[in-house]
Amino acid sequence: MEFNFDFRRLLLFAILLGGFALLGGFSKPELPPESLHQAARVYKAWFFCMAIFTLGAASFSLVDHWAGTIEPVNLRPVYVLLGGLLMLAGGLWLRSLKQSVESPQKVVAQSFMHAPARRVPPFQRA
Repeated sequence: MEFNFDFRRLLLFAILLGGFALLGGFSKPELPPESLHQAARVYKAWFFCMAIFTLGAASFSLVDHWAGTIEPVNLRPVYVLLGGLLMLAGGLWLRSLKQSVESPQKVVAQSFMHAPARRVPPFQRA
C-alpha cells in the first residue's frame, strides 16, 4: 500500500473534507443543559465519526496498492469501495448522533409497570 499525492488526488481529498465540513462534520454536537447524554461520551463518538470519515476519504482518494510481481494488479477499486463505505458509515453515524443529542428528549413520566390501575368496584353480596 502506498499513498499517491498527485494534485488531482489531493484536490479530491480536499473536496471530500470540505463537503464534510459544510455538512457540519467538524463541529461538535450541541448538548442542551438538561440533556441525558454525557458530554465525554458524545464527544468521543463525534471524534470517531470524524476519524472514520477522514480515513475513508483518504482511502477513497490517496491510496494505491499494487499486488503481484510478474504482472502487478492495482487494488485501487477495493480501496475506493472501502473508502466510500467508511465515508457513508461516518456520515450516517454523525447524522444520527447529532439528531439524538440535539433533539429534545422525550422523558417518559411513568413506566408501564406503574401505570394507574383501573378502579374496580368492590365485590357486592346480593
